[in-house]
Amino acid sequence: MIEQYFNGAAFALPPPGTFGNTGRNVLIGPGSHNLDSSVFRMIPLGERVRMHFRAEFFNTLNHANLGNPVSSVSAVNIGRIQSTSAPRILQFGLRVQF
Repeated sequence: MIEQYFNGAAFALPPPGTFGNTGRNVLIGPGSHNLDSSVFRMIPLGERVRMHFRAEFFNTLNHANLGNPVSSVSAVNIGRIQSTSAPRILQFGLRVQF
């Protein structure tokens, strides 16, 4: 699927000064699935002091979202997918409030 998402040989450049016969937006790229989540916790450390803990997870399921294929008819690698989205990213934060 990454090497040839669609058949690039099915498309050709029209002669100069003419329009092609392919409609606009006839190619649809692969879908995108993303799940972001976060966890928060407030921990009292005394009467006036509190600690806030935060954990954030981007692309929690670590699903590879493929980019759109190359759609330029004059490109050598027409129909190939050459990009993906970011991998799972974790971010932690700690704040002391007094």
